[in-house]
Order: sequence, then structure tokens, then C-alpha cells
Amino acid sequence: MVIQLGNFEVNSGQLVVADPCYELDRDTIIMGVLESALAGTWVGEVEKVEVRDWGEANAKLTAYHHSVAEQAASLEWIKCSFVAGVDSGQAGIFDIDKHRIPDADAPDGKQDQDTEWYFACCDLTESGEEAGVMDGGVVSRTGMGDGAYGVYKAVNADNQIVGVKIVFIKG
Repeated sequence: MVIQLGNFEVNSGQLVVADPCYELDRDTIIMGVLESALAGTWVGEVEKVEVRDWGEANAKLTAYHHSVAEQAASLEWIKCSFVAGVDSGQAGIFDIDKHRIPDADAPDGKQDQDTEWYFACCDLTESGEEAGVMDGGVVSRTGMGDGAYGVYKAVNADNQIVGVKIVFIKG
């Protein structure tokens, strides 16, 4: 079952795919920054599946540019060179300018601690859908908890990224 989560804006042209608990690190394999993402309105959706002896779980988190909404089900997916490593049971797709926004009133030296932004991600993944959109991104509880999950991208004829998918449960 695919659930539409809503829309969010991408303005920077760069998408971070990561567990929201991680600080941005371009030199690690457990997160990635996708360059040349098409700016504009993106759609977030989560696919849920029934898992034997577990119940309903989030299988995939997908975000795609609204211009390909009609073709979303038939996008050609390319495996990325990194995975979404997860330690907080959640992962997301975020505009780089909206990723890990520090609290305005954070004391010096404390900007790297959990922020209102991170807690907003947690609120969404602890909601009824276990996923949701926020300012500049979409986040989901992972299907089976912590681990390393495959990340895929779709591109248009101009080689701009128009879709990103994290697969938590293959099926």
C-alpha cells in the first residue's frame, strides 16, 4: 500500500539521503549528497507491506519531482554508490539547506546536539503513518530498525535527479 505524504520544496539542487541523527559528512558511505536534483516541488510517499510475524512495516520511502508524478510508477532506478546507514530507526531525503538545521539559541559548541529539527523528524516517524514531510524533506521510520539500506535515484533526459528512493524491505 502506497501512502502519499505530501509535498516539500527543494531549492538548493542538492539532496541529503541519511538518518537524520547524523551530521553531514560527504566522505562516508553511510549517507550521501545527490547533486543536480531538480529544484521545485517534490512529492513524498511511503510504501507499507505486511511482514510475517512482525505486522505492517515501511518498505520504501520515495520522493520525486512533481513534474514526473504521472510517470512515478515507471521511473528507471539507478543504485547509488552509498547506503542509508541508520542508527535511530529512521531515514530521510532532505534539501541540503534544510538538513540538520541548528537551533537559533544553541549555546556555542552545542550546535551538533539534537535540535528541534531532529525532534521534528522523530515526531513524524512516531506518528500514525510512521513517516511524513517537513520543510525541505521527507522522513520515514525504517521497516526493520537500524541497518544499512539501499538508495536509488532516477534522472531525467538532462541528467537531473527527479526521484530518490530508500528501500528498507525488498519485495
